[in-house]
Amino acid sequence: MKNKILKGIKYLFITFLLCLLYGFSVKRYDNYLGKEYVQYWDDNKSLFESVKQNKTLTFRNLDEYVKTNDLFLYGEFHGIKETIKIDFELIKYLNKNAGMKIHLAEIDFSQAYFLNEYLLTGDEKRIDYVLNSWIINHGHNNLDYKNKWIQIRKLNSINSEDSQIRVYGIDKVQNINVTQNHLKILLSKLNLSSDIPQDENLFLEWTEYELPKVIASINLNTTTIDYVRDIEHIRKNLVDYYKTTTREDVMFLNFIDLYKRYNFQGQKIYGSFGEAHVLQKEMNKKKNFGTLVTNQNSPVKSKTYTIISRYLDSYMDAPSKYLPFFLKSNEEHTKTTVSCDNTFLLYHFGISDLKKITNENTNTFFDINKIKSPYQNSLRLMESTGLLSLFSGMKITDKNTSATDYAQAVILIRNSNWAEPLK
Repeated sequence: MKNKILKGIKYLFITFLLCLLYGFSVKRYDNYLGKEYVQYWDDNKSLFESVKQNKTLTFRNLDEYVKTNDLFLYGEFHGIKETIKIDFELIKYLNKNAGMKIHLAEIDFSQAYFLNEYLLTGDEKRIDYVLNSWIINHGHNNLDYKNKWIQIRKLNSINSEDSQIRVYGIDKVQNINVTQNHLKILLSKLNLSSDIPQDENLFLEWTEYELPKVIASINLNTTTIDYVRDIEHIRKNLVDYYKTTTREDVMFLNFIDLYKRYNFQGQKIYGSFGEAHVLQKEMNKKKNFGTLVTNQNSPVKSKTYTIISRYLDSYMDAPSKYLPFFLKSNEEHTKTTVSCDNTFLLYHFGISDLKKITNENTNTFFDINKIKSPYQNSLRLMESTGLLSLFSGMKITDKNTSATDYAQAVILIRNSNWAEPLK
């Protein structure tokens, strides 16, 4: 027994040493490759903007891209305070400088309905209702995510009516109860019975076979047409609820439906999602929403601009129920560390280049898309290694691509706090 314990300790010690050696080698080699990139930023200081986290980015480097793009996508790691702050700063910038009032979000159609009701009425219970039904558990009972919508309503209050922001949910149905409640409201507005099955399976069966009959019975006119279109949109999404249509495909199809219905053509659109949804090239052999909106069948195929974030020495709000017992707290949320320079968990090649030219407690916007940018000839800041990279499916599919094929700008966030849970 004693020999087995000693062998185990020896094995762990050797493994630990090998991990240290691997991490040291990766960082040393990455630093060597990064000399060209550090020099590029030193020679082109106008291509990045860095501010202390108590200040606001001006996004001056976005000005020229606003003129040539219609869809702006921001990809985040969920649960990080500064990311949510930057999300709203981008909304405010695009609203003021580009007239953006269409906000796509990682929520479903019915959740968007209730958030828009909040934006109209100011009833904060509507925000809580949506966030606590959100597929992104980081946002449940969270002060920073809630505050984003409060800030958008404040912005709307000082804008003219034709400049006010509206949210559009393009995700798969995330919560059946929310969808049922939305459907009841729509049916009641048409003076139809809202007595629908509460059991999930019975409700889905009713949606597939009985709801079309209800829709067909409605007399279409200028008063009823929008309600009927809402119901039909919900029905189509519920039919897909248990089917094999991928979440990314549903997002794209919903986007196209809303694009046509609300005549988004020629308007500026902003969407915030988890990073995996906004990258413009395949990862792990899968096409995400960002890839699909740039394909030949998309109305914004050559007019999409993607921004992603990278992090150093920051904290994240992680849902405790998904963490192993030795990491989670006794609360709904656990404060965990997140940093893109950890070779064991997550290391983005090129992160050390950005670290060398920025300071702690800053947010920095990098325009990586200029003609002579070295990022047009490498995968730095996109390619990663580590356990989280492996398990999250964030592996480059096509090695012949470059960083700017995936995103055109990167925001480095250093020393952010976590998105704060409600007390």
